[in-house]
Amino acid sequence: MKKLLLGLMVLAGTSAMATIVGTKHDLSSAAPAGQVKTNTGQVCVFCHTPHNAAAVAAQLIPLWNHTTTATATWQMYTNANVPVANLQGTVDASPTGASLACFSCHDGTLAVGAIGNIPNDVASITYTAGGNVNGSGLITGGNTLLGTDLRNDHPIAITYQDNLDTGLNAPATLTTARLFPTNATGNKVQCASCHDVHNSTFAPFLRGTMVGSALCRQCHNK
Repeated sequence: MKKLLLGLMVLAGTSAMATIVGTKHDLSSAAPAGQVKTNTGQVCVFCHTPHNAAAVAAQLIPLWNHTTTATATWQMYTNANVPVANLQGTVDASPTGASLACFSCHDGTLAVGAIGNIPNDVASITYTAGGNVNGSGLITGGNTLLGTDLRNDHPIAITYQDNLDTGLNAPATLTTARLFPTNATGNKVQCASCHDVHNSTFAPFLRGTMVGSALCRQCHNK
């Protein structure tokens, strides 16, 4: 019985943390004051749908429902344009995987409500501007607009090469930050390596605390 209660407590704690309701990723009609609102009461639909999701080849995240950015030209953080970085890993020519899902809103070219499967409580998505999102649903400024020039942001879509860079910790030691698809040398650092869109415990949607640069030191043994 004690084991059962403990298990239920753990699940309850996880559920309480893993929510976007009431956060800046809540784009519904019940979104907090001061940020963008749409006319649907649904919350998850801006990224996910249980039916008629994107084709398998376009499944950036499970049951992906948002239109994927069509941006073709990116300026990535590489040794070519930031020589002092001395990167050991290989950087993709553009965001990939889960990072590309993030940029479907955060490059500022598509509305936050540009989705494939419209929720059944509305005929189309409309917006009440708020925060850094305008009346057309586009992210227009602030730290949320990353654009397409990523040279001033932490490298993403880059291989994690602790076997080449002595300043990096072994993937097996990572407990908060994560690599994609799994924590292993040569796998990718993506936006979701540091951010968890479902968890607002550590702003801005970080996987862990920045006190003492703890999240940074997950990967960097400085």
